[in-house]
Amino acid sequence: MEIARLLHTFGGPMLAFLSSVPALRRPAAPPPPLLDGPAKKNTDFPAVQPSAAIYWPEKSHILSGRPRQTATYVYESPDKLFAAGIWTCEPGKFRIDFGRDEFIHLLEGVVTVTDAEGFSKTYRAGDAFVTPAGFSGTWEVVEAVKKHFTYYGAID
Repeated sequence: MEIARLLHTFGGPMLAFLSSVPALRRPAAPPPPLLDGPAKKNTDFPAVQPSAAIYWPEKSHILSGRPRQTATYVYESPDKLFAAGIWTCEPGKFRIDFGRDEFIHLLEGVVTVTDAEGFSKTYRAGDAFVTPAGFSGTWEVVEAVKKHFTYYGAID
């Protein structure tokens, strides 16, 4: 019983001490090699959104308000399946059908998203969420929205 008490009392500090001795530590693994091929560069989002063309949802999809929208594409992959950008929308409610998976990070504003079954959730500046391909419902922009978005996939 005395050995168990001694191990319990001194075992933790002794293991901590031994693990700090360099000769007893395993060497760190080398980092993996860099990928071969032509150099790739990051694409930064601009601090100020460049001017963008104004567009509207289809007239039959607008349920209320004047949801005027803009989109600035910051990046698009060569195969056109992946894109990232900045989107804005003025207050209004409209029907929306997502043809691709989209990650959304609200920078400004408030939006209430309602799915086809009637489940609603309100998102505010700072919130982030993913809308899956095949989502059908409404967006009610309560306060003008500005978002960063990324999407992936071909439109069905």
